[in-house]
Order: sequence, then C-alpha cells, then structure tokens
Amino acid sequence: MSPRPALPLRLEYILLGLIRRQPIHGYKILQHWNDPDGIGIIWRVKPGHFYAALEKLKQLGYLALTLTPGDAFPLRKEYQITPVGDQVFLNWMQTPVASARDFRQEFLAKLYFSEDVESCVLKELFHQQKFAYLERLNSLKNQLDVEYGFERQVTTFRIRQIQFILGWLQELAPTS
Repeated sequence: MSPRPALPLRLEYILLGLIRRQPIHGYKILQHWNDPDGIGIIWRVKPGHFYAALEKLKQLGYLALTLTPGDAFPLRKEYQITPVGDQVFLNWMQTPVASARDFRQEFLAKLYFSEDVESCVLKELFHQQKFAYLERLNSLKNQLDVEYGFERQVTTFRIRQIQFILGWLQELAPTS
C-alpha cells in the first residue's frame, strides 16, 4: 500500500532538510526531530506520519536509500537526499509562508535550517516573506472600510498579527 498523497508538505520539507545534513537512518532522524532542543521545540511528529513521509519522498525520487549493516540489527535503511530533493528543499526555503496561522511552525522550521543554506537563500526568504505580508497587510487594511462588528475585530486582529510578524522579520533579517 502506498502512502497517502495528502500528507502535509511541510513535514516532507523538514525531513529533506534533516537528511540533507548527512545520510542517516530513519530512527535517528525521528529522534533528532523530536529532540526538544532542536526542531522538536516547535514541531513534534508521530512515527506513523514520519515513516509514511519518508516512503513518499523516496517514491518521488527526493531521497535515495542504502541498506547498511547495523551492530544489533540485520540491515538498516540509510537515507540520502538526491539532487532533485535538494532543489525541492532549497525552493521551499525561499518561498514565503502564505498564512499568518502557519507562520509559527513553518517559518520557524525554515529558520531552523538557516545555517544549512547559503546566505542568499535566507535573504530571498526574508525578502519574499516581507513582500507577501506587506501585500496582505494592505489588503486587510482596505477590508476595514467595509467591515463592522465581529468581522472588523477579526480583521483588526489579523492586521496586528501581521504587523508583529513584519517587525520581528525586520529584527531578524540578514544584513550581509
């Protein structure tokens, strides 16, 4: 049975980023992921989703697999990122997060991998993210002219949320 095609893509991108660092066994990746001092501080993953995502990435050609002998285990699967998988990961790293609701996990995941990519990739991410949120901010401000009551309160909340994110991005933006 093949894995579900509708797994959240962010999960797969994070897997690509972790495997991109070095060829590694699945169980070790899962341990590293759920480490509260690493990506686990913002995102935990269940083993079932994790292994299904690994299989999906392998089927898509983003990961290669080598069987290696283990000390206490017969053969272990060691994953390596492919050139196509590497390009998919780098594209994701430069693509802004669409919604403020997803920003907390997805952008912070990208920030987690910031030391693993060239500075130009990180600069592009910040540039695209600020541009996307400035457009969204202007759109929300225009909505205020025709909204009342609860709808206006929600829009005001969204405006303030995006303003905060933009200020935070300004503080963190790479300069060189």
